[in-house]
Parts: sequence; C-alpha cells; structure tokens
Amino acid sequence: MSATGSGGCGPGPASGAGSGASNPRKFSEKIALHTQRQAEETAAFQEVMMDITSTRVNKIR
Repeated sequence: MSATGSGGCGPGPASGAGSGASNPRKFSEKIALHTQRQAEETAAFQEVMMDITSTRVNKIR
C-alpha cells in the first residue's frame, strides 16, 4: 500500500536544515521520487475506487 509514503518523507522535514548536509540529493531527484510516489498512491486509490464501484454495481443488480 503506501508504506513508502510514510517512511520516505518522514525523516526529511523532521531533521530540518541538517538533512541537506547528510543527504545531498538534487531537486530533480526529489521531484522524481515525489512524482513516482504520487503515481503509486493514485494507482492504489483508483484500484480501491474501482473495487467499490464494481461492488456497488453488483449489489444493485
């Protein structure tokens, strides 16, 4: 599910200014990771919504 979402972005904001020195990632890499994480979460959300929709359609019939 979204285990990478909580683990990947948790330490960044908490460590503050020190994170830049200990983890020197380029902004393009951060953007790529964010985009990938967002795509994974969107896919998971759409899968859940499709399951809900199919359940409702089957229940109505």
